[in-house]
Amino acid sequence: MRLGIFGIVVMFCFCGSDEMSSNPKSNKPLNTTLFLGLDPSSYLTGNFDSKKVLIAFPSEDGKEHFLREDVLRSYQDMLDEFEKSIESKNRQKIFLVSSFRSFEQQKAIWESKFTGKKPMGTSIKGKSREEIVDLILEYSSAPGTSRHHWGTDFDINFLENEYFETKGKGGFIYKWLDEKAKNFGFCQPYNTKSKRENKGYNEEKWHWSYAPVAVELQKEWIRLYDSSQITMNTKFLGADVLGYRVKDFVAYTNPDCLKIAEEYIKRK
Repeated sequence: MRLGIFGIVVMFCFCGSDEMSSNPKSNKPLNTTLFLGLDPSSYLTGNFDSKKVLIAFPSEDGKEHFLREDVLRSYQDMLDEFEKSIESKNRQKIFLVSSFRSFEQQKAIWESKFTGKKPMGTSIKGKSREEIVDLILEYSSAPGTSRHHWGTDFDINFLENEYFETKGKGGFIYKWLDEKAKNFGFCQPYNTKSKRENKGYNEEKWHWSYAPVAVELQKEWIRLYDSSQITMNTKFLGADVLGYRVKDFVAYTNPDCLKIAEEYIKRK
């Protein structure tokens, strides 16, 4: 079950200009060119300046987050709908805690775990390089492979699955998203691992993706990797022991994302 994304034909609007509006609610035509005018390899691996390409969005944590304009518009529409819902009254709101990450930002996360500076659930003491990489890959992507490089994916509220469980503080948020997010083109790429042949990252209930664009970018990443236009080099610690398994961590995602993308495009 390798996603089945390779057969999809996704139609994108190619606008006449690569300029992007700073107002995601403006009437200006969206720039939905797949790579936003950038070199495909650079875009897919997060090697570009987000401030020049993506749209800034301030979150409740006071940080400035960056997303594609088409993603941000749909995200804001989804927030508006959530705020109108009965479930959201007098409860916690949905807010971003992470969005676009550059190659260098992902590298910093990766290497902080590889060196033990950032503790993981299991100590790396006495572990081999291969074992350390295995531990990191439970939840963190290697630089150049993260969906956060694409401006289509974001994390919300709290980076713990327990928060989104039925009895957790964000249980009602997850229930709402599970039922309604697809109406705005969003899916949870890392769902229950058993539904992905137990391959790829562990489940992340906080991680959501704009499927209409992300499924196509995912397909392109795999194509460029297979043709050696994207490679895992020695630009970060542990790159030499990743091997070909890195492709599985990009490929094995929630198959419902493809269905959501197809249905959303049909409605549009």
